[in-house]
Amino acid sequence: MKGRIKAGEGTLIGNAGEYYVMAELLKRGVVAALAPRNSPSFDILATRKRKSVRIRVKTKSEDMPDWQYNAKKDGSIFRDMGTKNDFTVLVDLASKTINLKYYVVPTKIINKWLVDSHNEWLATPGKKGQPHSPSNKKRHLSYDSNKDELDKKYHDMWSSLWK
Repeated sequence: MKGRIKAGEGTLIGNAGEYYVMAELLKRGVVAALAPRNSPSFDILATRKRKSVRIRVKTKSEDMPDWQYNAKKDGSIFRDMGTKNDFTVLVDLASKTINLKYYVVPTKIINKWLVDSHNEWLATPGKKGQPHSPSNKKRHLSYDSNKDELDKKYHDMWSSLWK
């Protein structure tokens, strides 16, 4: 999958992640629907019994170390972030379906990780000792930096959507 984003396939990778998450929800008996393309606040609306949750999906290919985000003009990362019933499913897309990985994380946790990571990056000098620019909109959520928590608390934690 190397180079697929640069080859213009980023949208396809993102769409694949959304469809895989939809399939996981449906096979678990959850009523789920994709939001219209480019909806600002979530990708999937899911309902089970009397509870509904908003799900944002972020996908990376297996050869990439990070899930990549862009901050909005106001510096925020997520629009309309809720304090509950707002989740992000991080998809680690693999070339073989059996190797797909899902991390079901409250969006407020993802937001905290991204803000903390960006602040740490800002506090660290660049390659030539120069300060990093606070106006940089790129945000990276590193699997390696969050591996323990992702694997132990959030890997395949679909049931957390309904607690």
